[in-house]
Order: sequence, then C-alpha cells, then structure tokens
Amino acid sequence: MTLSLPQAPAGPSPIHDLAGLTLEVNQLARGVRFYGQVLGLPLLHLDEERQVAQLAVNRAQALTLWRPVTRQPNEPWLGPLRARGGSHVHYAFQIRPEDLPRCRALLDAHGLPWQEINLGTPEAPDPTLYFFDPFGHGLELRAVNRLDARQPACPVPEEPLQPQPHALPVLGLREVALAFGDYDAMKARLPRAYGFALAKEQPDRNFAQFTLGPAPEPDGNGTPRRWLYAWDPQVGLADMLGGDHAHVTFYADVAAVAQRAQAEGLPCVTQGERLAVRDPEGHVFEFRPLPQEL
Repeated sequence: MTLSLPQAPAGPSPIHDLAGLTLEVNQLARGVRFYGQVLGLPLLHLDEERQVAQLAVNRAQALTLWRPVTRQPNEPWLGPLRARGGSHVHYAFQIRPEDLPRCRALLDAHGLPWQEINLGTPEAPDPTLYFFDPFGHGLELRAVNRLDARQPACPVPEEPLQPQPHALPVLGLREVALAFGDYDAMKARLPRAYGFALAKEQPDRNFAQFTLGPAPEPDGNGTPRRWLYAWDPQVGLADMLGGDHAHVTFYADVAAVAQRAQAEGLPCVTQGERLAVRDPEGHVFEFRPLPQEL
C-alpha cells in the first residue's frame, strides 16, 4: 500500500530554528578537547558529577556532550522522558563558501580523514565536507550563502565566537539527521504532532527533509535555513547514519507545539518556558522560545 504525502500543517509552522543537540560520548574530557580544539567551541558549563559539558556554537546555539551514567538523566527535568544523548548522529555545521579550502587544510592538519561530495549541480556546485568525531558521530561542513534572503528566525553571527587559527571556522548548526524505524508513521507524525514543515522526499530512498521555519522550502542547497532530516535506519552519504535516541532542541512557539503534542497523547514535561516531548521512536524533542536578546 502506498501512503500519500501528508498535508503541511495549517498555517505557518510553529518551529523557528535549530537551537542545540546533545551527543553521547564515552570520554567527556576527550570530547571537550576535540570540540574545543578542532571546532573552536568555547566551554560554557562542565558538570563532572553528571558528566555533562555544554559548548557554545554561537550566541544562540549550543552543543552538549553527555557521558552516560547509569540511572542518571542528562538533564534532571528530562528524567521522566528517559532522555539520552544521540548515538552516531549525523549533523552539519554552517561555514562560508570561501572558507572551504581552509577547512580542507585544517582537517588534514588535525589528522582527520575527510570526504568531499558535491551536493549541487555543475551549474551551481555545492561542495560539502564530511568527517567523523572520535565517538562515531558524522560531521558535515556545509557552505551557505549568507546573502540569501531566506534567513532563519534566529540569526547566526558572521564570525565564530572565539576565532582561532587552528580551529574550523564554523558559524552555526545547520541540520540534524535522525533515524526512524517506522518511516511512514514518522512522515505523518512529525507535521501533525509537532508542526514540522515537510519540504520534500528523495525518490529513491526513505529520506524526508523538514524545513525549520514557517513553511516548507523547495531546496536546502546553499541556503541559510536550518533543517531536520529523517530516514529509516540506513547508511547515508559518506557512510553516515541517522542518530538514535537523540535529544534535539528547537526554537519554537512552545504553546502551539504543546497543544499538538498533547493532542497526540505524547509524553511531555515542562520546565519554565521549556517543553520536552518523547517521540514514539525514542527521540526527545525540546522546544523553547526564541531568545529575547536576538
């Protein structure tokens, strides 16, 4: 039986942007060193007891590293949802197109094998660099056109927070890719239960692309808009997998998302203005308002 493509949510999507991601690591100190030295991400917070570190990507986005500890959630308020960090997550950082040659040289200098794939066309090339961190997470460096009119709701600074000559000049988190065992159910549920805007599917594989913005966009290549990718368990580009049991944070109209998730009967917890929802596939999606200062 062939399922029809679900209709986009009525009105604009309540999802504004990508705010952060939590990754599982088996050595917290090594993770802090890797992301601090290779990506240049400054350490915001370190909790040795809970084995959690948070690093800034820019003024609005953060990367959290969590070393799993038995019966201890990565954040106490998420305990009822059994939230974890993601394993083998594929995600992307934004860079400027002119920084691609420097990124190639820096990856070589750090001794990191990398692969380049052109996701564009001969007329409009879109070269992208792929490499792995020490914990099996698949990283991507994606060039974006900062002059494109389709700017995300939460702006990214033009420069890294702490520019360092040895670190990759990343500007922000661009996308996260997650695995879903029941692809067809996911494709219907994400727009209905959270309001994600389904933009497109690939014709030759179970791969759906959701725009993190008010409406679906026809193509994500080279644009500054952020994305959520979802596919069934499979090897993607550069032998990278979608993440399992990931904790991903989004900027959103929290009340609108809460209404959808509660109508769907999904487990939810709140802390202040933050809402977290456990998806049936085990991912935990956190939603928070846009920062007032941006």
